[in-house]
Amino acid sequence: MIGNIRTKNFDWIIFPLICIMLTIGAFFIFSASNEKYVMKQFVWIGVGFILFFILLYFDYLLFAYYSYIIYAGVLCVLVLLLIMGDSVKGTRRWFSIGSFSIQPSEFMKITLIFALARFLRYKKYGLGLFDVGIAILLTIVPMALIMKQPDLGTALIMVPVLIAILYTAGISIFYLAALFGLSIAVSPLLWFFVLQPYQKMRIIGFLWPEKTADWGAGYHRLQSLIAIGSGGLLGAGWGNGTQNRLKFLPERHTDFIFAVIAEEWGFLRACFILFLYVVFFMCGIGIARNTREPFGRLVIVGLFTMFGTQVIVNVAMNLGIAPIVGMTLPFISYGGSSMLTSFIALSIIFNIKIRSKIDLASE
Repeated sequence: MIGNIRTKNFDWIIFPLICIMLTIGAFFIFSASNEKYVMKQFVWIGVGFILFFILLYFDYLLFAYYSYIIYAGVLCVLVLLLIMGDSVKGTRRWFSIGSFSIQPSEFMKITLIFALARFLRYKKYGLGLFDVGIAILLTIVPMALIMKQPDLGTALIMVPVLIAILYTAGISIFYLAALFGLSIAVSPLLWFFVLQPYQKMRIIGFLWPEKTADWGAGYHRLQSLIAIGSGGLLGAGWGNGTQNRLKFLPERHTDFIFAVIAEEWGFLRACFILFLYVVFFMCGIGIARNTREPFGRLVIVGLFTMFGTQVIVNVAMNLGIAPIVGMTLPFISYGGSSMLTSFIALSIIFNIKIRSKIDLASE
């Protein structure tokens, strides 16, 4: 199904922003690792651009039509992952394909957005308790499977995505407050029955770092803060960061790439990275405001909430103001599945922007 494409609506602000982020990411992945990871990242970027332009060719409403089928298919893959996935340090998050690995939970984020947008797109007269319940169920099922891997970071992204889509779809303040209260109420159950011991120690290390800083759960946070603090205003220079080059900083090319940037580029240029994201999200707000078709509008809100949550949580945990969870910095961190997911999301955003559609009536 090919829709009406208006090429003049191609976003010439977001596209160069992403190219700048990809370039910066490649330089700092090389600084934080080696040529092997940089070359693999270029492969993922190349595949990502191919997916970007292929998906741009199809009308985004095609994803609405097949959203439930895609959702069920990815759920089945998550179940298979728990049975047949590669076990790494006690986790089952990846399927290996040669020297590359695929993380299905990353793709579940977009799949969930499609399913929620499909279900809620015509709820123009307010959301009832049944509607909210179904939306929560659609979210809880993949969250449970992902936390079973365990992958707390990816699972937590789904919570703000759900709230943002429900808010855009017209949920009442009463239901929203009740949902927030329910989340607070069940949090002790998550602590006792869901979180793994190392995840609990990371939260303890965040709240009481003096209890875990000595090569324990607070080590990541401590080394990240040292790296960022040693960078000062202008940084130590590309490739000259001691925490990075001496390998004190863990997960340098993935979760803690921002700390590497802050150490080697300094505070001012690290703020430039944040400025790029701010412009990106401002463009997203504009696209959402100008999108009149309900499915597209909900998808735009969900995708930019997904990106925003990743950026905020990643930077916050690098700065030591959020617990350490596995979460990459979009378009900058190394990660194949994360990169492909980001490109797919970006293609859907552009797809919605370049196609002019009216607010369709419910069948």
